[in-house]
Amino acid sequence: MLFLRRLIAWCVVPLLLLSSSGPLHAQGSPEIDIRVTAQSYPPLVAVRNVLVERDYDELLRNGFPVRMHLRAEIWTVGRYFDDVRGRVEWDVLVQYNVVDKSYEVARLVGNRVMALGSYVRFADARAASELAYLPALPTPRRGQKGYVLVQADIQALDVSDLDEVERWLRGEGAPAVRGKRSPASALTRGVRTLASRILGAEVRKLEARSPTLVF
Repeated sequence: MLFLRRLIAWCVVPLLLLSSSGPLHAQGSPEIDIRVTAQSYPPLVAVRNVLVERDYDELLRNGFPVRMHLRAEIWTVGRYFDDVRGRVEWDVLVQYNVVDKSYEVARLVGNRVMALGSYVRFADARAASELAYLPALPTPRRGQKGYVLVQADIQALDVSDLDEVERWLRGEGAPAVRGKRSPASALTRGVRTLASRILGAEVRKLEARSPTLVF
């Protein structure tokens, strides 16, 4: 028991110290950028000014990948109700490689993984995570009115997702069924979960809508 207490203290205390200072706020507010017209469709979508806060860098360096899950929808305007005509979802993942001391950025669409680069500086990895994406949304029929709605959830991944992220980045498919784990691995998961809560890994939600277009 003494060993376990010392191990937990050794892992968590540095994280408490890291989280004692307030985050550094960005000059711009977090936002979803939708660039679209009836002539330039499908839209270009990007999330701006999210990972500028220092707590995300701390989470990454302590073993917690950050995920931005985005959902883009095309809605058509009806007389009484608007209808969703298509939806595309994708993820942007940022992970810190302790061995290479670099940040890995990747985009996941379905089972496809697209590497967006490996960066020594967090600022460069953040810029890569903000690269615009062109979701393959269906085009409404000519003369119809419609708009694009985009939602984003940003969070540090919880412990149950860490293995899945690693498999994604290795190019493997869905995670296999997990077998029994040793008490040591259970302890590690417990410490990492506690550390995630200490560092404030809440889910942040954003939403944006384009102007109404005539296709």
